[in-house]
Amino acid sequence: MEAQVVTIDQPFHSAYEKFIEITGHLSAEMACDKTHSEIEAYLETNGRELLRLLLQDHVENQGSGRVGAAVCGADGVVRSHTRDHMETGYKSVFGAVRVARTGYSQRGVTSLFPRDAQLNLPVHSYSHRLQKRVAAKAATMAFDEVAHDIETETAVRIGKRQVEQIVNGAAQDFDAFYAQPCAPEVQQQSHAKPIQVLTFDGKGVVMRPEALREATRKKAEASPKRPPRGFARQEKSNRKRMATVAGIYHIDRHIRCPQTVTRQFAPLRLVPRNRKPAPQPVGKKRWASLAKPMKAVVEAVVVEGRRRDPEHQAEWVALVDGDPTQIDSIAKAAKTYGVSVVIILDIIHVLEYLWKAAKALFDPEEPNAAQWVGDKIEQLLHGQVKSIVRSLRRVATVKGLSAKQREPLEQCATYLVRLSYTCRLSMLSLIN
Repeated sequence: MEAQVVTIDQPFHSAYEKFIEITGHLSAEMACDKTHSEIEAYLETNGRELLRLLLQDHVENQGSGRVGAAVCGADGVVRSHTRDHMETGYKSVFGAVRVARTGYSQRGVTSLFPRDAQLNLPVHSYSHRLQKRVAAKAATMAFDEVAHDIETETAVRIGKRQVEQIVNGAAQDFDAFYAQPCAPEVQQQSHAKPIQVLTFDGKGVVMRPEALREATRKKAEASPKRPPRGFARQEKSNRKRMATVAGIYHIDRHIRCPQTVTRQFAPLRLVPRNRKPAPQPVGKKRWASLAKPMKAVVEAVVVEGRRRDPEHQAEWVALVDGDPTQIDSIAKAAKTYGVSVVIILDIIHVLEYLWKAAKALFDPEEPNAAQWVGDKIEQLLHGQVKSIVRSLRRVATVKGLSAKQREPLEQCATYLVRLSYTCRLSMLSLIN
C-alpha cells in the first residue's frame, strides 16, 4: 500500500509532505517485513531529506530581503537598480539549499544582497557548520579521508581541492579570534581567582624541506643522506620546525608541602587515595603557532593577561619547561608590558635530568635509585639547589666514574644552576 501525498497549504508544506510520506511508508504492510538495518537506512536517507526541506522552507518563508527602493553600501555608493529572484545556493550538512533574494546594483560597483548578510551566507558554497566539520576532521586525517567521511555522514560530496580550500580558509581567523576581548563571564571568573597562570612549551614538528626555517633547511641540505635500514626509524635531525605552544588560565591556590608532592611520583599503590582534590582551572585559552616566532606568541599571551587583569590584582605565574630562550622571552615581555611574573619550572623536566644522573650512579635494577630521585626532588622543593649541585659534582669527582658516566651528572648540575637564577622551584607547591 503506497502512501498518498497530501498537499498542505501552509508554511513548511514540503517538509510536511515528506513527513507524511515517511510515516506512511513505515506504517505500510511492506515495511513490516524489513529488517532493522533496512529501516535504519531508509530513515537515514529520507530523514536527512526531511531536515533539508525544513531548512529550505525556512529560508523561503523569510522573504527575499527587499529593504526598499535603494540601499547604500559601506563604500558610500547608493545602489538603486533592483532585481528580484536572484538565486544563490550552498551545501548544508543536510544537502543543497537554494536562496532567492533581491539584488541591488549600480554601474561600476559590485551588487549588494541584504538577504545574504541577514543569513550570514558563506563566501564559498558550503555552510559554516559543514566547513567546521571539515576543518575538525582535517586535523586528524588526510584530505581524501575527510572528503570520504563527510560524504558518508552527510551525503554531501566535497572534492579534495575544496577540502584544502576550506581548511586554509579556517586557518585565517586565528589572529582575529585572539584579538577579541574576553567574555564577561571569563572576566568575572578571573577576578575571583588569586593566580593567573601563563604556560609555555615547545613542540617539534617534522616538516617538508621547503617548509623548514632557513637555518634548519641549510643544515638539512648539508647533512649526508642516509638510506633507511629495514624498519629503523627515519632520522629526524634537521627535519623539524619548533612550534610554540602557550596557554593562559586562572586557578585557586593549592598549597602542598614538599613531601606531598614527592609522594605523587611514587608507584600508584603507594600514592594516598584520600588526597584533597586539586582546584580546576577556569577561563583557559590556548595558542600554538609554527609560523610565528616564540617572541610573538609570548607577547600575545602577556597581552591577553593584561587584558584579563589590567590592574594586576592576581599573582602572575609563568610555567616553563626550562628552555633558556623561552625564559628570556618571558622576562623581556614582562618588562616591556610592566608586569611582574613568577617563573616556575615544570617539575617533570627536572625529573628527566635527575633520572639520567641516577642511572649513572646506580645499577638499572637497584631500588635506591628511585629513593635518591625522590630525596633530590624534595630538597629542590625546599629550595636547596646549591647543596644538590655540590653533591652531584662531588660524587662525579670522588667516585671515580668514567667520562660517559660523569656527563649526565654535570648536565644535571649545570641545568639546575642555570635555572636557579631564573625560576623558583620551591613555588611548585602553590599550583597544580
